[in-house]
Amino acid sequence: MILPLLLASLFAATETNTAPQNPGTAKPDPAALLHQISPGIYDYKGIRLDKPSHSISFPAKINQREGFIEYLLVNEKGKTHESLFSTALLPHDIHVAMLLIGLEQNPAENMEEKAPPQAIDEGYLHSAPKIKGLPILVSVTWNKDGKPAKVAAEDWIFDLQTHLPMSSGPWTYNGSMIENGVFLADSELSLISVITDPTALVNNPRPGYDNDEIWEVRDEEVPPLDTPVEITLTLSSSAKP
Repeated sequence: MILPLLLASLFAATETNTAPQNPGTAKPDPAALLHQISPGIYDYKGIRLDKPSHSISFPAKINQREGFIEYLLVNEKGKTHESLFSTALLPHDIHVAMLLIGLEQNPAENMEEKAPPQAIDEGYLHSAPKIKGLPILVSVTWNKDGKPAKVAAEDWIFDLQTHLPMSSGPWTYNGSMIENGVFLADSELSLISVITDPTALVNNPRPGYDNDEIWEVRDEEVPPLDTPVEITLTLSSSAKP
């Protein structure tokens, strides 16, 4: 029963963030937008769902190649001045896709946390608790010299505290917050955060998640601006149903 309840609450929360509907228009049904490509592989609003591998993949592009970042991925109308990647997709569509591949999220896990200020500052970061959620892996695929290449997303981020690339491993899928009936990821348009941001779908669990002055783009590794990439989110073994 968890999946239907989550989907119902999610669509109720995102109604205020989408175009107005006619009074007689039925609420969107995720199943009606799910199209099978091949056995176990589906398309949902431009997001590729791979049920056997419990992963989703979707298009994005290189948004920033140098300087400090606070986000790994945002919507193209979000906080693009501090994000490595951007995408045209909305957070709630990615969230629905994750639920459809079997993510079993506890929607009450971060319920007591307060929404962050619109401009996340040092004071908030130092007082905010570590985000709870499920482990996922984030990888990036792109075309390099005419051949497909793939890296873990954290390989393209540098940690100024350790003077090393960000440590490898899972990210935390927390699924954003719903406040006053609003799915806050759609309000802030944030998807994967390097610093503590409970409104983003995914957060960084590594030491330094409370510091917005230590994360930089590894410009020597990242392709040119606007290079098309594919982001893949994969449920880690402990998060698979």
